[in-house]
Amino acid sequence: MAVDIVDLTRFYDGPLGAHVQARLVHEISRIWPQGAGTNEAVLAYGYGLPLAGCLWPEADWHFLMPAQQGALAPNAEGPSFASSLALGDESRWPLRAESVNRLIMVHGLEAANHLDALMEEAWRVMVPNGRALFIVANRRGFWARRDGTPFGMGRPFSSGQLNQLMRRTGFVKGQTRPALLLPPFLPMRLLGSLAWTDRLAAFLMPQLAGVWLMEAVKKVPAPTGSKMALRYRKAAVIRPALSSVKLPHKLS
Repeated sequence: MAVDIVDLTRFYDGPLGAHVQARLVHEISRIWPQGAGTNEAVLAYGYGLPLAGCLWPEADWHFLMPAQQGALAPNAEGPSFASSLALGDESRWPLRAESVNRLIMVHGLEAANHLDALMEEAWRVMVPNGRALFIVANRRGFWARRDGTPFGMGRPFSSGQLNQLMRRTGFVKGQTRPALLLPPFLPMRLLGSLAWTDRLAAFLMPQLAGVWLMEAVKKVPAPTGSKMALRYRKAAVIRPALSSVKLPHKLS
C-alpha cells in the first residue's frame, strides 16, 4: 500500500520526519562516506526529496515517483538540486538502460504491487557496478507497527527477506545497517536527547531496528541463478513513462 504524496510531504515537514531525515542521512553517509561526485547521476525512487536536500549537492539528482503514490515537484523557493522529476509505473521506468550511477530507494519496496518487476527496472537502469541503497521498514521493529508514519504502511521486510530479494533479482549485497532503533511514540525531546542510545541499540539489538538500509551492487553478468542473468543479454530498449513532470534537463 503506497502512502499518498501529500501525507509523505506532511510527515517529513514535521518534527518526527525531520528526526527520520537526520538519522537516515547519517547512516547513508556512513555507508557511502565518499558520497557522489560532481555530475554523477543519482536516482531517488519513491520519496527521496528529504534525503536529497542534505546529500551531495554537486550530484546530478533525478526523482522518480510511483504512479500509485503521486508526484510533487520541489518548492520553487527551495534548493534547486533536481535535474528531472517523473511520475511513472513501477515496472516501466522512463530511463535509458545503464544511465544511473547510484540509486536510493525509500518508500518504494514496501509499496510495490509487482516487487520483482520493480527490482528488474532498478537493475536495468543502473550502470555495471553501480550501487543501490534500499531503505525499508523492518518487520520486527516498532516503526512498522505505527500507522502514523510512512514506515507503518505497506509491506515490511526482514533482513533475510531482503537478502533473498537481492539474490533473486541479480544484485550482490553490500553493507546492511539498522536505523531508527528508538520507537516513534517517544516524545520528540527524548528522541533527540537519547540519540546515543539509538546508536548503542543498533549495535546490541539490530534486529529491532525501525528500518534497514541495504546496499546492493549491480554485477554484470548477473549472478548465476538470478532472472537477470538471462533477461538482459540482448540490447536494452528505452521504455516510455506513463506520465511525467518535466524540468529543464533530462537524464541522459
